[in-house]
Order: sequence, then structure tokens, then C-alpha cells
Amino acid sequence: MKSLIRVWPWLKPYWRYAAASAAATFVSVVINLLIPIQTARVIDQGIAEGDSAFVRRTVLVMVGLICLGMAFAAFASAMAVRMAFHTVTDLRQDLYDHAQSLSFGNLDRRSSGELLTRLTSDVTKLQAGLTMGVAIVSRAPIMLIGALVAIVSLDASLSIVALVMLPFVGIIFWYVVGRSGLLYDAVQTRLDRLNTVLQENIEGAELVKAFVRQDHETERFDEVADDLAQQAIAVNQLVASLMPALIAVASFGIAAVLWIGGGNVIEGSLSEGNLVAFISYMVMVAMPLIMFSFLQPMLTSAGTSMGRIDEVLSDLPEVVDTAAGHGTFTQPLPGDVMFDGVSFAYASQDDNSQLGYALDNINLHIPQGQTVAILGATGSGKSTLIHMIPRFYDAITGVVSVGGVDVRNQPLDQLRATIGIALQVPRLFTGTIAENIRVGRPDASEESVVAVAMAAQAHGFISELADGYQSQVEQGGANLSGGQRQRLSIARTLLSNPDVLILDDSTSAVDLETEVRIQEALEAYEKQTVILVAQRISTALGADRIVVMDHGRIEAQGTHEELIAHSRLYQEIYESQLGESIS
Repeated sequence: MKSLIRVWPWLKPYWRYAAASAAATFVSVVINLLIPIQTARVIDQGIAEGDSAFVRRTVLVMVGLICLGMAFAAFASAMAVRMAFHTVTDLRQDLYDHAQSLSFGNLDRRSSGELLTRLTSDVTKLQAGLTMGVAIVSRAPIMLIGALVAIVSLDASLSIVALVMLPFVGIIFWYVVGRSGLLYDAVQTRLDRLNTVLQENIEGAELVKAFVRQDHETERFDEVADDLAQQAIAVNQLVASLMPALIAVASFGIAAVLWIGGGNVIEGSLSEGNLVAFISYMVMVAMPLIMFSFLQPMLTSAGTSMGRIDEVLSDLPEVVDTAAGHGTFTQPLPGDVMFDGVSFAYASQDDNSQLGYALDNINLHIPQGQTVAILGATGSGKSTLIHMIPRFYDAITGVVSVGGVDVRNQPLDQLRATIGIALQVPRLFTGTIAENIRVGRPDASEESVVAVAMAAQAHGFISELADGYQSQVEQGGANLSGGQRQRLSIARTLLSNPDVLILDDSTSAVDLETEVRIQEALEAYEKQTVILVAQRISTALGADRIVVMDHGRIEAQGTHEELIAHSRLYQEIYESQLGESIS
């Protein structure tokens, strides 16, 4: 429950809604507390004395009070809903913005399914908890206190029954609330896992079918779904037992009142009307407890969800923009890239400890205007190396500089605006092809869009589409081939006109002829520095210099001729890929 306190910064701007809801609820409860008194008057002064006019007048008063109470209760609910929706909308936006600000290292330790659950399911549970919480928390204590005061005023000795009932209620609540909090956290954790498996299977549908893994993946999904179901059953069974237990305690209390109060009526120390009113107030004592039985699972679930949301909000970005707000940064050599003694290791997802070095003492200078190819097998550190340039990660030791200045001393927005990256697995957004190319420059002219598409060898297939550049891209680019997606990614990167152009194996899905045409277009395209990350040696042959990496180290660098003559690793790559023996 303490986690719910953390929602205050988002609730604070809308405290007036909460206050209005609480005030309206107070009036509604006070009106409801007057009803049993009117009932007693009808019985003792109207029915007992045979005064039908008094009965009619009092009943009309009761009807008016009931309608007025309903109006205030409806207004209170409307204010609570407004408060909750505005609060969680702001919280969801801040959570999304914070998730966007997290570094690659932060995101490596959280699955996309986990973040999706916290942005959707957890926020929704918090919203439900806030809506019901304001309505019930402001109503139940007032009703409970008011009903207890009324009971004591009617018959002090008989009120002992109600007071004896309360400790039993407290014990039941203490047990259920304490136990269910842990269970709700386990449910949400399993929901994270379910969403992750579901997302992996949807995104990897082609792979699943290609390797005939449907049965295996179905079993895996069934396993996590069953685990979620079992945990959800456990918590809901526990919560479901709360209301029957409270109703049983309240029923025993009312039975005791009838036993003792009935005797008092017979003895003449208590009127029939007051006994009926007393029982009504006993019901009102029980009602807040039953309300809390509804509210308890919502509040516990909301508290658990807020704690999970707070985990993300408390996760500080590993890459901090320390140079932001220090004015415009001017680079003397905008395309000059330097690695000086750079080492880096990824953190373990389990305990945040460092894994083995992905980069180990890298020293590399890429002068302005040069085209350099980074060659190596999968896992050699190629992608990690180029991710250090735009500060997707920060080096553990050493310095990465662009334009002669440490990247950590440059504003992130300005640094990344000078660097363009086309990834091997491009990410496309729903929208038109033109909108996807314009991601980095929304105001780019149609002529510029067509020019970069032609350079990326994408103009041909775009022109063949029914709507050309206005053709819709489905989610993830599902209606495009891998090579088409890669070419759109290259066009998008070229449109930003970067000082440093990085192609991270971004032509792996295109044929060699198309790759050659793209490289020829890039040579004629206005550029500063080009870094080609490749596994295919054919991609690297046209570079000014080739850097060969293996297990996070630079094993050799030089021109093709120099490496053929002096690098055994390069020779092995050349022979294995091109089938030509080095004599």
C-alpha cells in the first residue's frame, strides 16, 4: 500500500477533483445516516399511533433524502473518475517518456513484454484502484464512524456487540491484505512473462513455421499461461474468501443484536422503531467492511502495479546527457572518429554484474571522409563498437570521440544528429513509405525523399507499388521483404545527411548486384565518413580500410592487399567466403 503514496505527484494537479468527490461523498453519507432515524419515527410515531398522515409525510422526506443522497453520490463518482483518468494519463505519458529516455543498457535488462505490461495492465489496475479508492475510502470511514456514533446514542449497552465484532474484522483484513499483496506481485510477474512469449511468437512467426516449432511454442505458451492462471486462481480464491467471512461476522453481529435487542423491546427499555434503526445502523457498520472487501484487492493490486511502475521510473539512464543545455556544440572535424583504449562489457540481466568484455582495449582512428569496413564473425564486437559512437552505451574504460571531442562532453541530440545508422534489422513504423523515410527529417521535400530512395536502390520497387511513396507500411513492415525494408532504412539514414554514416550490415538481405549499386551510389552521394559493418567480405572490398575484429579485439587493419598479405584471419575469411585459395 505504501507504493500508492508514490502516485501523489501525478494526482496533485487534480486534487480538486478528489476533494470535490470526498466532500460530495461526505454529504451523501450524512444524508444516508438520517434514513434509519426517519424509519424509527415512522414506526414509533406513525404506525404505533395510527397517524397515517405522519407516515406519508415522513416517507416523502425519506424519498427526498434518498434522491438527494444519490445525486451527491453520483457527483462524487464522476469527480473520482475524472481524477483517476487524468492522473493515470499523465503517469502513463511520463512512464512512456522515461522508457524512451532509458539507455540501451537499461533496456537490455527489461524485455519489451515487461515494459508493455507496465504501460498497459499495471497502469489500468492503478486507474481502477484510484477510482474505487477515492469513492470508497472517503465513504467507508464516515459511514462507519457515523453508524457507530448512532448505535451508541441509541443503546450504549447494545453497541458492545458491534465493538466486539470489529477486532475479528481487523484480523481477517490483516491476513488477507498481507498475503494477497505478495500474490498480486507474482501474478504481474507471470503476466510479464506471458506477454514476452506472446510477443516473441508473433514477431517470430516466420521462424516458428520455418523450423516447424508450432507444437513446441504452443507448449511453451501453455506452460506460462497455466502458471499465470494458477497464480491468479490462488490470489482470487484468497480475496474471494474475504467477503463471505465479513458477511458471516456481520450476520452474527446482527443475530446477537436481535437476540439482546428483542429482549429489551419486550422489557420496554427499547422501542420497536429504535431496534429497527439499530439494526439498520449495524448494517451500515457492516457495509464499509464489505466495501473494503471489494476495494482491498483493487488497492492491493494497484499498490503492486504502482510499485512495478516505480521500478521503471526509478531506473536511471546509464547514458546521461551531461552536456545538455550548454549551448550549441561546434565540431572542428565533424566526421572524425577516434577510439582510444576503449573497453566495454554488457551487464547480466540477473544480477547486473558484468559479463565478459565485448570490446577489449580498442584503439582505432577513422579520419574524416574515409570509408572504413568493420569485418568479423558474429559476436566479434562489430555492432557493439559502432554503438559506442552515438553513445548508445558508454565505455567502461577509454574514450570515444567524434570531431575530436569526447562523446560524453557533447549534447546527445546534437551528437546523434551528426550520426546516421542503418541497422541490419530495420524498424519500420505503420504509416506511408514516405513517412518512414522522413523519420529523421519530417519536413524534407518530395524531391529529397526520391533522391535518397534512388541512392538506396529503393525507388524502383516503390514506384511499382499502387500508391508509390504513399503506400501504407504494415506493422513492422510485414508487407515488405527483408531487402526492401533494409533499403528503406538506408534511404531514411541518408536523408538525415549525417557527418558519420554507419551501415550496420544493412545490406545483408539484398543481392550482391543491388549491394554493388548501393555502394556506387554512396560513393557519389555527399557524405563525410562511412563505416560499413559487414560479415560478407564483398561488402568490405571497396572500403579505404578494412578493420578485422575477433572476440572484441582488433586483430588487423589495412587495405585488402595488406590484409591478404599479412592477416591469417582475413585470409581464412576470404578463402571461406569466396572459395579462392591464398597461395
